[in-house]
Amino acid sequence: MSMRGPARWRAIVRVLDHTVTFLNAVGSLWVLLLVILICADSFGRSFFSRPIDGVTELVAVSLAVIVFCQLPDTARLGRLTRSENLLAKLQASNAMGARLAVIGFELLGAAAMVAIIVGTTPLLVEAYTRGYYIGEHGIFTLPEWPLKGLVVLGSAACLLCFLVRAVGHWLLVRQRRG
Repeated sequence: MSMRGPARWRAIVRVLDHTVTFLNAVGSLWVLLLVILICADSFGRSFFSRPIDGVTELVAVSLAVIVFCQLPDTARLGRLTRSENLLAKLQASNAMGARLAVIGFELLGAAAMVAIIVGTTPLLVEAYTRGYYIGEHGIFTLPEWPLKGLVVLGSAACLLCFLVRAVGHWLLVRQRRG
């Protein structure tokens, strides 16, 4: 992300970068742990006819959590899927229009994250207050709220990444105009 601007802006961007890097590491470590768990489960099934309880449920809920832990880093680096050909053509004919289009894309990403946060936060609160869990009682249970909390946290970090990128592009637009 752009480190240009006043000291306060650079401090905000630095904290966001560290938070996003931490979330990305959590997602990567989670993937590694799932790989180990799936291999152990497969080994137990094949050689001892004894699977590990809860692996299927844990893998199913982990996919969304991993995505939302790693999505902010992808947004921060500007590596989300987009039409580079369209932007390159727009850049060749109208550099300012291309920059404004990128700002629009960043703001649309931010709006999507707001929608996810608004939709998921009540589910997080409900899962916490009512003690919802995943799995089958007595065999394998996992509380839902930490998982939903990571989705909200990842979405909030992604929202901030989109906004920081939009502001960074806007500052470049203003700089080129002035």
